[in-house]
This record gives sequence, C-alpha cells and structure tokens, in this order.
Amino acid sequence: MQTLKSVRELRGVTQKAVAEHLGVARQTYANYESKQEKMTVEQAKAACDFLHCEVADVFLPEEVK
Repeated sequence: MQTLKSVRELRGVTQKAVAEHLGVARQTYANYESKQEKMTVEQAKAACDFLHCEVADVFLPEEVK
C-alpha cells in the first residue's frame, strides 16, 4: 500500500497543488496525508485522479485487494 504522501512526492507535486485541486487549505491536505481516513470518498478519488494513481493502491490495505 502506498500513501498519499509517497505518491505525491514520487510525482514531484506540492501539497499546495493537491490542496488547490481539492479546494481545501494546504494545512487541511497535510492533515489528510497523515490521517487519510479523514478524507471523503470524493476527495480520495479526486486526489488520486490528480496524482494519476489508483484509489485502491493508496486507500486499501494489501490483504483487502
């Protein structure tokens, strides 16, 4: 399982860029990176679309896949 932070860093994208895409403050997005379960399903999908990754790769543990 990857994390939002690891995918974002791999893509060379800033927290600010993802936050702007989601329509939230950078601090809010930073909180999502440390507590991914706080995101709504829609936010998770939007973040993954922006970062070009699969929702399942970031939000589902390996044993569920």
